[in-house]
Amino acid sequence: MFFNRKNQDDKPEVIMLDTEIYSCSQDECNGWMRKEFASDDLKCPLCGNDTNAEMRELPQIE
Repeated sequence: MFFNRKNQDDKPEVIMLDTEIYSCSQDECNGWMRKEFASDDLKCPLCGNDTNAEMRELPQIE
């Protein structure tokens, strides 16, 4: 019997970069967005409150 297994070592390498984000200013809300995808008014996409600029280590988007 033959089982087709892909070589598990061929997974693409995940590149982590320091990325500027905007996170919600409310402690109860987990909303955040990358700077390049932020809305013009810089409001939280989940609750609509103001956001603060931060840096996070996130996977690179291609």
